[in-house]
Amino acid sequence: MNDHPIIKAVYVPECPEITGSPDEGIWSSATGYPLSNSKDKAGCPQEGGLVKFAWNQHGLYVAAKLEDSCVVAKNKRDEQFHYMFGDVFELFLKPRNDEYYWEMYATPRGNKTTLFFPAERSGVTLDRCLNDHDFHGLETAAIIHRSEHESGSSEQGWSAEMWIPASQLSHYGEPWGETSNWSILCGRYNYSNEALTDPELSMLPSLSKTNFHLTNEYASLYFSRS
Repeated sequence: MNDHPIIKAVYVPECPEITGSPDEGIWSSATGYPLSNSKDKAGCPQEGGLVKFAWNQHGLYVAAKLEDSCVVAKNKRDEQFHYMFGDVFELFLKPRNDEYYWEMYATPRGNKTTLFFPAERSGVTLDRCLNDHDFHGLETAAIIHRSEHESGSSEQGWSAEMWIPASQLSHYGEPWGETSNWSILCGRYNYSNEALTDPELSMLPSLSKTNFHLTNEYASLYFSRS
């Protein structure tokens, strides 16, 4: 465990309102972690992002602020493979000592998706990961940020908040909170055109290569009380 990066989630006694803004309330005391390229790529993402984390006994709260000069979100329904339809922020949560894990999405329009990857994945398809689970309660909200210029308005990026209920995460036996051992990854698909070609993929933490499913390289989630 000591070989993995540490991501700190600050403790919040009250459940905050999920509005899509990472600049309010609980987030003032949370550490901001930048998204990066995988280790096999040089440099930084062309459009960066900053992610913050908070927690309490009710669940995990995540806020992302993402630079984006061309926000693309072509699918406005929940429970879709949104990375195929535009920009998306992804969150992966996995018990360090087990093989199952969740993948969750938030889009610029506030849509959401949950996929569950079981411990035994022989014959398991992505469609089954999307449809064959009973995870409920994920909340997402998002804001697209625009500024006014003489030539008209332009997009500066978007932000998102997510709330993941602890009751669902602990369903298979791993506890929630300071006695637990969770690992975590954030990923991003950033499209620069409506044609949905060549998205820029960035992540937290930086993996050895651009593959969000390298679960043994996920960061360890630290439940802070300070």
